[in-house]
Amino acid sequence: MVLTNGKQIDDFYVTTLADSVHVIAITKEKQVVLIRMYKQGADDIMIQFPAGRREDRHKDLLDVAVSELEEETGIEVGRSDLNYLGKLAIMSTKATELAHYYLVTDVEINSQQSLDENEEIEVLFLELDEIEKYIAQGKIWDALCIAGWDLAKKKKGIL
Repeated sequence: MVLTNGKQIDDFYVTTLADSVHVIAITKEKQVVLIRMYKQGADDIMIQFPAGRREDRHKDLLDVAVSELEEETGIEVGRSDLNYLGKLAIMSTKATELAHYYLVTDVEINSQQSLDENEEIEVLFLELDEIEKYIAQGKIWDALCIAGWDLAKKKKGIL
């Protein structure tokens, strides 16, 4: 790789990953929808927002958001219900993946989970102030969840 100043960097690798989509869903009762599931990379059970990676079957990022929210939580929403919050670079030095965040409000369980055979997901409903407590207590320690929550608070004034 050649830097803008002309310097050559040897042995520099970048992992190419499809972008991910994370959905911050809030119920009519003002509870935040999260999922609790085993994550292989961390080798632990984590709490995070419903999320998924863009695959060939998806038309666009909105399609990922709609399908992952329903598959993981049993909450069906329309594309027009989702509000784009922004994107965050995950590992900008070593990977191409961007995390895209959507907010949807006034949701309710109106469908059913449709999990992959290797998924076991518990759906959680937390009060808005409980998210902060879970983060402070280390119960939520997923960086993408914490960053997405902060983005939502700043962009949409959730708290």
